[in-house]
Amino acid sequence: MIFNSERFGRIEYTEQDVVRFPQGLVGFPDMTCFFIHRDERVSPLVWLHSQDDPNLAFLLADPFEFIPNYSLKLHLPKSVRREMGSEEHLRVKCIVTIHPEFSRSTLNLLGPLIINSAEQNGWQVILDDDSLSTRHPLFPASVVREESVRAI
Repeated sequence: MIFNSERFGRIEYTEQDVVRFPQGLVGFPDMTCFFIHRDERVSPLVWLHSQDDPNLAFLLADPFEFIPNYSLKLHLPKSVRREMGSEEHLRVKCIVTIHPEFSRSTLNLLGPLIINSAEQNGWQVILDDDSLSTRHPLFPASVVREESVRAI
């Protein structure tokens, strides 16, 4: 399939890249159909691009790749857990807030996306955990300091 994006131009993707969020995302309840766009320039991050709005895309990160001690405790009703399907197919992604100085970009750990890779459905869950933040540094402080030193 071909999609013309305001940000990326012409994007090719397959049906396997599509993820449906039946309840939408926080702030975007009407946006329910997205696709994963892999871009080597930002790997291992990926883009979640709206199929409905050529201007809407979110940069996503696997929090387990960036935060070694990250743990996710989902306290969801059984009906929601059943709807999500088998845990072996669930993938966790967090939205990245891009800072003009990319090394200062942050992760939203309080509103992770749970994606069932087999069924291609997703949910954004809001966690009740005071130890997590919506602006957790994507990179360790040492990386940010190193980037600052290089800039001087």
